[in-house]
Formats: sequence, structure tokens, C-alpha cells
Amino acid sequence: MPVDAQPRRPTTPALEPDRAAAAPAPGILSRLKQATAARHAALESRSVLLDPRLSHASYLACLRRFFGYYAPLERRLLRSHAWPGVGLAYGDRHKTPQLSQDLTALGVSPDDLAQTRLCHALPDLRSAARLFGCLYVIEGATLGGQIVTRHLQSSLGLTPQSGGAFFSGYGEHTGSRWKAFGAQLSAFALASGGGDEIVAAANETFETLDRWLYPAPPGTAPGHPAR
Repeated sequence: MPVDAQPRRPTTPALEPDRAAAAPAPGILSRLKQATAARHAALESRSVLLDPRLSHASYLACLRRFFGYYAPLERRLLRSHAWPGVGLAYGDRHKTPQLSQDLTALGVSPDDLAQTRLCHALPDLRSAARLFGCLYVIEGATLGGQIVTRHLQSSLGLTPQSGGAFFSGYGEHTGSRWKAFGAQLSAFALASGGGDEIVAAANETFETLDRWLYPAPPGTAPGHPAR
């Protein structure tokens, strides 16, 4: 070896631009969870459904509000012309019949139910991506409903047969049906590239539901209840 020769140190190859940015983008379910976290938390923080002092009267009032939102929402869902692009049958996921069943079980007459005030400020559901965004919220609610179901049984003695059907979701199949929905949503988002629209519709669904369930008192900005 020549006197002036030095051992060559291994060099670290420079990161290629594509490789440096190769961290995969979060999947649509992770993105939705993060993007809707604030609205989801705000909605849950106002709910009385898990209050240890929950009464039959306050539970009935909650069900009436949910009916007033879900009945027109599901009519809009079922009328949408975007279903061919969704590839999901919604008929057996319909929630309004469960709400009607619960309200009837708790003594609400058909005439009284027909007079229930309905929400008109609903999310835009004119595309398949927007349908999926809305469904993310209402299908995801079936998971939290399992906790509410246990509380209803322990605090009010209500079962899915006696006034708790809505929150029971799909019973023992709730978890598996959520996973199946999540797989369809993920596949759609990947194939369509409609993530932004899905997220926008999910946030719009949370926002319109929140404003309907917990309307701001007169003189208070929407979304900021009086203290």
C-alpha cells in the first residue's frame, strides 16, 4: 500500500428524494379518527347517556332527539343516487326502525311519533365519498352504543327488547360488522382517492348531529353552549 494511501471509510449513500418521503400516508380510518377527534369528543362530553343519574324521562328525551336526526338522515341516505359507487347494502343497517321500536316500547304512540320534530340541517350526501363519510360516523356509533347498552341495563333495567335496541347496534355482531364496513371504506378510499371528501362529510355529520342534539341557546354561538 502506498505511504499516503488511507483506508477508505464506507460511505452512507444519500437518501433518494422518493425514499426520504417513503413513509406511507395514514390509512383512511386513521385519518378519519384523527380528523374528527375534536368533534367526536365534544359530542361525547355533552351526552347524559352514561350519567349514573340517568332517568327514564331524560333517556326518552334523548331517543326523541336521535329519532329527529336519524329519520330524515336515513331518508336522504336511501334516496341518494350515489349508492352504485359505494358497493354497500344499507337496508339491513337501517337505524330508524330500532329507534321507532324503542320509543314505542317506552310508551310513545304512533301519532305522537309522527309529530316528532325533524332535523333539516343534514350533511351533503350527493357522492359515494360523502356517503362513506357519513356512514363512518353512524356505523362507528354502534361501537360506543355497546357501552351505553350495558349502562341502560344496569341503571334503567332496559334491554334491547324493552327500549334499548338502537344502542345495541348489531348485538354480538357489532364488532365484525364494523370491521367489514371499515374494509369496504378503506378499499373505496384507496381506489377512488376521495379521502378529502370522505373526511369533510364525516366532520359535517358530526357537526350537524351535535347542533341538533345540543342546540345553542338563543344568543349563543353554535357549538358553544352557554355555561
